[in-house]
Amino acid sequence: MKSTTANFLRGALLPFQPVGAKKPLDAFWIPGRRRHPMLLVIVHGMGGNFYRSELKKEWLHACGRYGFDALTFNNRGSDRAVACERFGDCVADIDAALAAGRRLGYRRFVLLGHSTGCQKITLYQARRQNPAVRALVLAAPADDLAICRRDLGKKYDYWLRHARRLVQQGQGATLLPMLYEKFSAKRFLSIADPRSTEAQLFNYAGPMNHFRSLRCPVLAFLGTREEYACQPVAQMGAILKQKTRSENFQFFTVPGGDHGFHGHTRATAHRALRWLRANVG
Repeated sequence: MKSTTANFLRGALLPFQPVGAKKPLDAFWIPGRRRHPMLLVIVHGMGGNFYRSELKKEWLHACGRYGFDALTFNNRGSDRAVACERFGDCVADIDAALAAGRRLGYRRFVLLGHSTGCQKITLYQARRQNPAVRALVLAAPADDLAICRRDLGKKYDYWLRHARRLVQQGQGATLLPMLYEKFSAKRFLSIADPRSTEAQLFNYAGPMNHFRSLRCPVLAFLGTREEYACQPVAQMGAILKQKTRSENFQFFTVPGGDHGFHGHTRATAHRALRWLRANVG
């Protein structure tokens, strides 16, 4: 743990302001002792932030020895801001993060997303097809639509109709306290309405067109104890393999791992970094 803290101390706070953002986003840049040519950009999950989670800290600690520097940043859905976040803002947020990386001298990038970060980096690369992005890492890509249907059960249709009605009446900011986060009606529809882009991104029963459009190397992994999995994780991996058109796709499971890979973060990060070094490093 001391070495992890030391690695943080060698970094620097690097705030930047995306197009359309009302205030700068916090970011933290960690170069290695020797500057590496490729930057790993970490996109946190729903309601997360740039520093919290053991998995993130393992990546930040280990990436240098595999030939990557790292940038971790808050997007506009960090912490409680998730309640009224506009999902589509993630494209501008990632644009700004990569622009910050270019100002630091980097020209090649890897995007790492955890949880909802998977949807965000997939949407970004599907829209941008950015040649500077050499690979995507999808850590725990969950199916938000299936989760909402499972967790709300018979109440799903009611809440979907209620949220749509609130948005139509100009009350889309009304908070709906019925899921694992407090969402506004508009934010809830983003993950729960089958017609929304965010809900479609990792709807494993759907066409997953954004995911299918990815051409760069893609690594995806899920824990076998993934609490947000609505079907066996091996089956989810098989669906990803069937739908991908990536030039280089790899999927693995983390035995005993949950959504945050607790107790398995070190082994998971090192396995993923070995793959990145072999394929894009």
